[in-house]
Amino acid sequence: MRSSPWSDGHKRYFFLMFSWRQKTPPFEHPQLGRLIRTGKFWRPSVPAGTIGVVIEGGQDFPNPEGIKIACQLLDNATTLVPVAQAFVWSDPRAVSFMEGQGVLECDGFTVYQTGDFAVEFSLTGWPDAMISVPFKHGTPVAVELGD
Repeated sequence: MRSSPWSDGHKRYFFLMFSWRQKTPPFEHPQLGRLIRTGKFWRPSVPAGTIGVVIEGGQDFPNPEGIKIACQLLDNATTLVPVAQAFVWSDPRAVSFMEGQGVLECDGFTVYQTGDFAVEFSLTGWPDAMISVPFKHGTPVAVELGD
């Protein structure tokens, strides 16, 4: 009698062969909620509000310092977002990029392994537009534009 290609030995081999594709379990945080990994970034599975946060991290969990910074950023969003918006509006390239494309809206924050972060924006009239304001040591340093 022929053995099935799905005999126990083959099942184990098949499982091991594709085990690298298994998803990382979600990470639960009391303030940020359930975070799921996409590549090297962790993001909330359900946005907690109008402003989101993405945290760089490892395969098993987000960077612990990044979580702390993310919570601080969300707590201080009403102060940081206007600073980033003013920085965008002071950049002539950004003003030209945004011209006639609707309202500048804050999407949230990206926190990097270094502890630095960026405030992320989009435009209501241009769904693919991306405007990022990286901060170093709490100060905006650039305006990055993308489509």
